[in-house]
Amino acid sequence: MLRAFFHLPLAAILALAAVLRLWNLSENGYGREYYAAAVRGMLQNWHNVFFNSFDPGGFVTLDKPPVAIWIQALFAKLFGFSGLNSLLPQVLLGLAAVLLVFLLVRRTFGERTALLAALVLAVTPASVAIDRSNNTESCLIVVLLLAAWFAMRAAESGRLRDLCGAMLMLGIGFNVKMAAALILAPAIALSFFFFNRQIPFTRHLKFQTVACGLMIALALSWVTAFDLVPAGKRPYAGSTKHNSMLELALLHNGAARFTQPAAAAAPQPDKPHPVLYDESAVGPLRLFRALQAGQAAWLLPLALAGIIFGFFSRGKNRTRDIAIAIWGGWLASYWIVFSAAGGPFHTYYLATLAPALSALAAIGASEIWHRYRDGEAPRWLASVTIVLAISWQAWIFIGQTQFAAPSWLNWVAALSALLAMLGAAAFAGEAARKYPALAALPAGLLVLPVIAALSVVLIRPNVAAPVTTVGAFSEAQTPDAFRLNPRRAEPAREKLISFLKEQHGSEKFLVAVENALLAGPLIIATGAPVMALGGYLGTDPILTPEKLAVLAESGAIRFVMIGGFSLTQRNTPNEITLREWILKNATPVDPQRWSLNPGRAGKPFRLRLGGVMTEMTFPELYDLRVKPVQ
Repeated sequence: MLRAFFHLPLAAILALAAVLRLWNLSENGYGREYYAAAVRGMLQNWHNVFFNSFDPGGFVTLDKPPVAIWIQALFAKLFGFSGLNSLLPQVLLGLAAVLLVFLLVRRTFGERTALLAALVLAVTPASVAIDRSNNTESCLIVVLLLAAWFAMRAAESGRLRDLCGAMLMLGIGFNVKMAAALILAPAIALSFFFFNRQIPFTRHLKFQTVACGLMIALALSWVTAFDLVPAGKRPYAGSTKHNSMLELALLHNGAARFTQPAAAAAPQPDKPHPVLYDESAVGPLRLFRALQAGQAAWLLPLALAGIIFGFFSRGKNRTRDIAIAIWGGWLASYWIVFSAAGGPFHTYYLATLAPALSALAAIGASEIWHRYRDGEAPRWLASVTIVLAISWQAWIFIGQTQFAAPSWLNWVAALSALLAMLGAAAFAGEAARKYPALAALPAGLLVLPVIAALSVVLIRPNVAAPVTTVGAFSEAQTPDAFRLNPRRAEPAREKLISFLKEQHGSEKFLVAVENALLAGPLIIATGAPVMALGGYLGTDPILTPEKLAVLAESGAIRFVMIGGFSLTQRNTPNEITLREWILKNATPVDPQRWSLNPGRAGKPFRLRLGGVMTEMTFPELYDLRVKPVQ
């Protein structure tokens, strides 16, 4: 593997991938502050590390398993906690993914096809976006690629140990992003069965049972260990109703992704600046819409050609068939699941499709070229495929720009299409065979994906949920844009923190706020325990008024803030009860002492999130020590 680093073309591709992922990276701050706050807390003690605590006080966990966050915490331990160091682990994982795709494709389809696959993944917009954030998809993708490597070996050899290796990697993946990793399991199991039909069925059943059992055991190891610890000795399991990590895995990060209604009941128009949650309607057309397709599927026609022509490759080649089955199974599995996911869904999830699409697109391009060069297929086959790819990209481009692209972008799009069309013309005759350099003209199909990737490099995206779109370069701005820029709130936060530190005594928590979105920036800035009363969204039933009263009486908490930014309407019975108790048993702190906008404290304001006008109130700070707790 080390020899790959001395491979000049591969080194150039890795350098390009690094530039796209590192350029102007510091503009993304700490990325998703929810995760960065957890990393800062983990640097303080092993208790927070093991239990994947969101806050330094060990009050509530993240709503994800720990492996990806552990990697970030290790990086911060070695190189220091900072915004850049919160993002660099994902950059390195993204580069590792490019290298792994190269190695996986090369072992079966040759070096040139592997280089093309690595290049496509390096510039895939969703991959660039996710690798520039601290979300967990970058880690998940690397684990899935390692699982695919074991799966190919298993299908080739028929050995139990290789099948177990693939399933164990998915078990690790479960501890990166729970059920999202297991989507690949059926494709691996079916490939092993189909390509080893000479093995007796009873032995197949034994192999699959052992491998699946090991996967489940590893997948549930941390979840089980967490739930076996008494609730009073660990954080509350975030985003659950019954304080169970198994509930988080099976419901919030499992069934709820399909049983909850979609964010929109009908298809929504593509938006130049998409909001936090994907609003596209569930169904078979979901990933064919311009915004969603433009994340990773700019070369979808070539990827489909890779599946079709790969299975009918020149000469019978079992190893190639296995690779196509694994890549195709990966693409089909995640495509179907993402199309049907009716619960909370982020557009950046589509980055998981990128490795399979990149590999298959490169295989498709290679197969078409070889068939054309060797005269094994009609000359029009390559031309038709290229024209279909041009048409598909035009659909994405128009859908994302809404006919409002600046003139320079229209010219770039036209030039990329022209290059590809010239390539199609060259393949229509003998020109591409006589002058092989002309076969490079369809590389113009990579121009628009690079432009889309630059939309999160040159323009600061919503760092919590980065989404690429060529529409970002349009002058037309969408009023529904959802952007969290922490720099706007820094002066106000500094005054609040200054006041809290001046008043802080022996209390365990610096302050309590309603949700993790408010707590995260305070934890990052201070490293102090900040209580998120209701977990990530503020809806977790962690505390009752009686429990909060005990915390106040024991001196664990003094100040509590209600109001401020939220992604929910704050109307669950538990939230209302807690808020009423605070208003009754605490004394308001004079806003002049802690706020830069004292006249706005407690007043309502409205914020449009994804087409829905959300009612919120400016924050108010209360002191639990002044009034006697009732």
